[in-house]
Amino acid sequence: MMRKKKGFAAVLCCVLCCRGIAAVGMRSSAGQEERNLASAAFVQGADAFRAGEWMSAVFMLRRAVSYPENDTADTWYMLIAAEMYAGEYRSAFQDCEHFLAAFPDSPYVSYVSYHKGRALFYLGEYEKAVLLLSDFCHQNPEHEMYASALFWIAESFFAGYNYDEAEMLYALIVRDFPDDAKAPAAQYRIETIAQAGREEKLIYLLKEVGEEYLAAKEEYERQLRFSASESAAEARQRLIDLQRRNSDLERKVAELEAERAALQQQMDDAARRSAGGRNAELLLELKEKAKQTQQLLDKERAGDAK
Repeated sequence: MMRKKKGFAAVLCCVLCCRGIAAVGMRSSAGQEERNLASAAFVQGADAFRAGEWMSAVFMLRRAVSYPENDTADTWYMLIAAEMYAGEYRSAFQDCEHFLAAFPDSPYVSYVSYHKGRALFYLGEYEKAVLLLSDFCHQNPEHEMYASALFWIAESFFAGYNYDEAEMLYALIVRDFPDDAKAPAAQYRIETIAQAGREEKLIYLLKEVGEEYLAAKEEYERQLRFSASESAAEARQRLIDLQRRNSDLERKVAELEAERAALQQQMDDAARRSAGGRNAELLLELKEKAKQTQQLLDKERAGDAK
């Protein structure tokens, strides 16, 4: 009887051992499958990134970081870069915050801080972008992205219509970083601000001259109505003087119109040189001002015709 019990115990022990080995094998197989999936997601994301297929890269890298094996600073930084290229600025901003909290000692921290500030700019948070990018410049004066950070600070000022502050930073980039990739764009912005200033001055002068012209025209017509009460010689002289004054004002209007046409040509030339969408938007605004100038001229010609 004892031998039977010992034999049963030995068999039970053998069965349990086999089951344990099988369970370990299953867990090992499941773990290997998960590692394979994690590796495949990362490889596919990296391939899409290299090919410039940004949305595919975002999708696959987002999937990749969900696996513990890929929850690394390298994968997260690649995901943030892909999101910036894809225009997914809200997601990029959120992932930058996660990165800075999860990997404070990573060598990518400065780059992520830069991308975070740029994401804020594209989200329209101009004041926050200025603060964050200013901190970046203060903390990284020798960084390779320093000039680019200055440029996006200037762009934030420009977008907020603070042209004086923006122009100073654009000039700093052109002067101190002439070989940087942002230098041509900064020089273009300087020229754009100058053109905008000339356009505003032109509109103001045209308005002033137009008002003076209308007043002189009204005076001329008034003198015509009352000329009958004056002597012929006096009336003739007064009309001659008024005609001369009107001729001078018409000449000024013609000169201003020529200047407006020249500015329009400059803006058209600048638009052809420009490859940036934001520069094209600014030129559209300037063209709208030019239309306003033309409307003033048309109004004055209509008044003169009457």
